[in-house]
Amino acid sequence: MSSKRGGQGGTYPTLTTSGGLYDLDTLNEDLVTATRPSPSAYQDITEPKMDSLRALNKSKKAATFKDMIRAADADVANHAARMRKLNETAEGSAGKDASSWRERAERRKRWDAKGDALKKEAATILRLADTPIEGTQAEVTKERMARWQRALELYVFCPEEKGVDWLKLLEKLIEGCGEDEEEMLEALQQASQVCSNILEQTSMASRDATDAMTEAEDAYHIRLEAHTMLADRVAEQAEKIEEQFRTNGRAALKIGQQLEFAEAKKRQCDTAALLIRQWWMMENLAEQEELSGEVLQVNEEVRGIIPSSSCRMDPLFTRPENSLEAARALKALRTVVKSRGNSASGTLLDPMSRHRFDVTSKLIQRTSVALESRLLNSFSEIYVRGGTYDFSSPDAATRPGRLNWVLLRNLAMALANFDGGRGLHKRYVQMVVTSRFPELLKNEENDNSDSDDDDDDQLDMDSMRQKLSNLFHRACEVCTAEFQLIANVFSSPPVGKGDATFDVTSLSDAVPFQVARTLLQRVISDPRDGLQARINDLLESIDRRGDFDAGTKKLDTFVVIHEKAAGLFTMLKESAQTMLMSNHKDRSDEDERSEEYQAVSDENKRAVASLIQFLTTQEMSLSNSHRRGYLNLELRLLHHECCYCLDRTGAKLVMPKRGKESARNNQALGHVGGPATYEAPVMPLDKQFLKKIGFSGLLNGVLKSSVLRQPLMHATDSLARARLMFGLGQGFGDMDSTARVITGIFSQMCTFYGSSFLFPIIEVLGDLLDTKPPAAPPNLPFDENSPAPDLGVDGSFWVGIERIHSAAKAFDRELWAEQRKGSERVWEILEATGSHTSLTLAKDQRITFFQELEERGETAILRALDTISTHVSWVLVAGSENMLKNRVLKMGDKSGGPYAVPAGSALDNSNSPAVKSLTFCLRAQFVHIQAALTPQSLSAFWTALSMRLYDILVTRILQHYYVSMVGAVNLSRDVEALRSVAMLAGTDHQHWDMLRELLTLFMTPPNALKTILVGPEGDPNSGKGLFGQAGKVQALVFMSRRVDYRVKMGNVIQKSAWVVELLEDLGTPDPTDGNVNIALYSAQALRNRRLKLS
Repeated sequence: MSSKRGGQGGTYPTLTTSGGLYDLDTLNEDLVTATRPSPSAYQDITEPKMDSLRALNKSKKAATFKDMIRAADADVANHAARMRKLNETAEGSAGKDASSWRERAERRKRWDAKGDALKKEAATILRLADTPIEGTQAEVTKERMARWQRALELYVFCPEEKGVDWLKLLEKLIEGCGEDEEEMLEALQQASQVCSNILEQTSMASRDATDAMTEAEDAYHIRLEAHTMLADRVAEQAEKIEEQFRTNGRAALKIGQQLEFAEAKKRQCDTAALLIRQWWMMENLAEQEELSGEVLQVNEEVRGIIPSSSCRMDPLFTRPENSLEAARALKALRTVVKSRGNSASGTLLDPMSRHRFDVTSKLIQRTSVALESRLLNSFSEIYVRGGTYDFSSPDAATRPGRLNWVLLRNLAMALANFDGGRGLHKRYVQMVVTSRFPELLKNEENDNSDSDDDDDDQLDMDSMRQKLSNLFHRACEVCTAEFQLIANVFSSPPVGKGDATFDVTSLSDAVPFQVARTLLQRVISDPRDGLQARINDLLESIDRRGDFDAGTKKLDTFVVIHEKAAGLFTMLKESAQTMLMSNHKDRSDEDERSEEYQAVSDENKRAVASLIQFLTTQEMSLSNSHRRGYLNLELRLLHHECCYCLDRTGAKLVMPKRGKESARNNQALGHVGGPATYEAPVMPLDKQFLKKIGFSGLLNGVLKSSVLRQPLMHATDSLARARLMFGLGQGFGDMDSTARVITGIFSQMCTFYGSSFLFPIIEVLGDLLDTKPPAAPPNLPFDENSPAPDLGVDGSFWVGIERIHSAAKAFDRELWAEQRKGSERVWEILEATGSHTSLTLAKDQRITFFQELEERGETAILRALDTISTHVSWVLVAGSENMLKNRVLKMGDKSGGPYAVPAGSALDNSNSPAVKSLTFCLRAQFVHIQAALTPQSLSAFWTALSMRLYDILVTRILQHYYVSMVGAVNLSRDVEALRSVAMLAGTDHQHWDMLRELLTLFMTPPNALKTILVGPEGDPNSGKGLFGQAGKVQALVFMSRRVDYRVKMGNVIQKSAWVVELLEDLGTPDPTDGNVNIALYSAQALRNRRLKLS
């Protein structure tokens, strides 16, 4: 790094730098003097020499960091002294006073002192600048200039102070001068002089700062050079060290590999030498036995029956403390024996050598069998002796009352050399079952006696539940404890970790999990003494009873078994996972071998996953077998209970027929229950029997509230059991099975509650109605103090409709229960399973059920409407005409009817007997209908009845009756009475209003009829009057039913003169001259005309 000193335009200041923090090239050229030589010549003089630093760096002795810094500080001092001397010489040659660095320091102190003083007086200066001055003109001018100078100094020396700026200072200077030019010029001259003085001070301060910065830059450059030299030297040394490490490291690695190979060879040689000595020992014993002819008592010596002093075998095989070494030695010897048969070297031996080999191999086999038997017996004795399981530390195993699991693990390690420990595994599992699970062992004598007792005694569900609970609890408790024992006994201890025999985290293989799997398979799946066998025996004891009460108890037993089994397997899985503990607190960092430990951990994880998968398979096997039996029994019993509810009422059921319902039910279940899933037959109620018992039999039998509610109660119990049995997807993912089972139960209930139960009843209710009225006319009027006649529809009909409607709502509320959280009914369960297919099938079943029920209900109600209509006509027509048989008004061959009252007859204040009796019956019928139907259905039904009542009256008037002016009054009263009854329900009754308007044609004199028909203007096309309201033809047809419309002249009946005159005046032909279509005058025709006009 070098400093360039120079300026722009050939002018040079005293000392300048380029590219530094303070760049003096931007100074005014008038403030510097060009008296220096060229920049290249001056650069050599001002360049730092760094003699001490370079000399120290070149020395052979390696300098420390402190030495380098001290040398750099010395070069900094020398360079500063040289530069000060050079500057003083340059100032003297330029004709200026020499400015030493001491003077520069003094100027800096004065600058700072003046700035501090101005900061303290800043508030006073600013306040005085705005304060008016009093006195003579000269005093005011002098004081104002003094204050302005202080404000200018504050602006220059303290630029960070707020409240003063250059424009404000100029304004203050000009404000006090007024308009006198001389005064203003004098003030400006004084201000210029003040500014020049301050500028000179500022220029000097800038030159001093530049010099100080240059010295600091040179010092920084020298020290940076020292650090650079040190860094370069350290980098060179690091490269040398790295090169040496690489060279020596390769050699060390080769030496280490050779040492490891030599140690491995040495271990192989030691092992081979030991194996040869042991073979020679066994060969020597076999030879002595053969020569002496005395059989070697291998079993007695190995088991310790013969004292050690009398044993002929090596102590390695006779002393228990050498069991592990003896087992390993025998395993190696058996390997040698086995290898002879797998190699071709055996054929090269001479016969004598082959004989010795055979004798020795037999002795080795006898010794192996004896040692394995001794180890198994020792393991059995320690385990059967029992004790509390305490795996807190190896020392805890030796305490009184504790199971010595350390000895068990040592024995297990030794027995692992005999066929991989399979004999030990079988012995251990058998001991666990024998000593820990006496409940699983089947005693034939006790079993026979228990079966006889079961046939005699009544099944106690509570004791059975307690027995199952104890059995599952015992299995879970024992397996959980044995899992801990297996993890500590059958695991291989780590090597080279001191006293680490207690570390369970270093399982070197999957042996513990294999043992646990063998134990679970024996406890759960053994065909004779397993948990599954005991459960099957319990279920068979229930099946031997053969009644449906036992079937219900068996369903409860299935649920209990499933619940307990789910809890058992969940706890067993958790216990299996604890066999792989992830706690590393007992492992030291220096002994940890990460790669080896990671491989062991991965192997253990795979073993745990395999064991958990095995438990899942066992759970699925147990659950699926029970679920299949449960599902068939559940569906069968549900169908039986529902049919039994009907049978108890005395009703008869039709023989089953397989149809669409059965196929639909089977489709909803899918493959949940397997190919043998029960299909409930469709057994509808016998309609002929229902017709025979009539309305009272229905209401007191199958339509009783308790009978309607009982199947729903059985169905809700079935749903609850199915939900407990199949769950909502916990475990191994049986959500689809749950959805199909729930859908199957709901489908079976839809079939039974509809096709077998409600559908036949509602059809019979309609068939019981007789639409034909009695042949004899009614005896009018009816006695209103007595019960009103039912118009052909018994009140029990409407009670039955109401009960069926309530039953349908209860069916939907109790089984489907849509949007009812926490109900645990069909909709909520299917929503929880997430099975859209099953939910769609169930919705289709529900919609089909209600559609078919609604269709049958509408058919029955329409039949009731027809029945009431025919009986209304019977009362209104037959009854009224029967009362007039003694006073018939004859007009040709026609009767005048009840409203052809002669003029001058007395008027009654009451309605006609027929209408009075009819309204009495309809009001009584309305009470039953209102209680049976919903408001919407009631409105539609009563509106239809109102229209039919209108049609009956109008048809009779237009076809058979004539109305006089006196009879019109009676007719008007009857119409009002019928209208009031029709208005009890419904909204569309405007046809009665139209009839009231048309009745004015009978009450109006002939001379005023034109106004009534066409309005006061007399225009037939004006759209006013009855022509506009009811229609031209309709109004004229009604008018034709007047008594005076036609008169008898001789033997000829002809129109009255006023009729002919009125028709000619209106210019309208008489519509009654031809055939009159009565259908055009019905209530429906009036509604259609009104809708068309609107």
